[in-house]
Amino acid sequence: MKTTSRASRGHQKGASLIFAMITLVSMMLAAIALVRSVDSGSRILGNIGFQQDATAAAERATRAATTWLTTDGRNLTANSAPGEGFYANAPANLDVTGQLGTPATRTLVNWGGNDCGGSYVACLEPTSAAAISDGNTAKYVIFRLCQSPGAIGTSNCAQPLTSSGGDPSHNGGCSGGGGKCAATGSISGQYFRIVVRVTGARDTTSFTETIVQY
Repeated sequence: MKTTSRASRGHQKGASLIFAMITLVSMMLAAIALVRSVDSGSRILGNIGFQQDATAAAERATRAATTWLTTDGRNLTANSAPGEGFYANAPANLDVTGQLGTPATRTLVNWGGNDCGGSYVACLEPTSAAAISDGNTAKYVIFRLCQSPGAIGTSNCAQPLTSSGGDPSHNGGCSGGGGKCAATGSISGQYFRIVVRVTGARDTTSFTETIVQY
């Protein structure tokens, strides 16, 4: 009887050791998973922070584009010189991010300076890259919302609704103050689409679009 009892106690001690090892391994795996989770969360938060910083920086590039538009002497009925990024019409199938599913008919913007790459109908040039904040550079392109270049009456441009009376500031009117309506070829009530691409830290890329009316 004593021999049997000792053997039983030895067997129980062996089983306890196995359960203890399983518990220890489980705790180690849980700790590793927790560390990896925290690390992944930190990376995600960091990437979101870079993205938000790039998007906020785009506002400065947008202001630069509006300054260009409102400078006296601009001819807004024709495409600008290369490097200024202004187009007097909005191209069909414009793909500003290069991710449309119809590559054979799309119009791309040469953000990367690599002649757009891939298949396209036209490759448009934005402005040159400009540093706008620490670690962020921006390029922009401006499109007049018209089907073709030329005077607003002959180029099928998007125009605001007008009324016979009331405050002109509420119906697309323009008084011409501050040089905003005095530019050569500038027509009161024209719409322009400003697309800004910001490249930030860790190759973060942000696109913003703004519609303005002058």
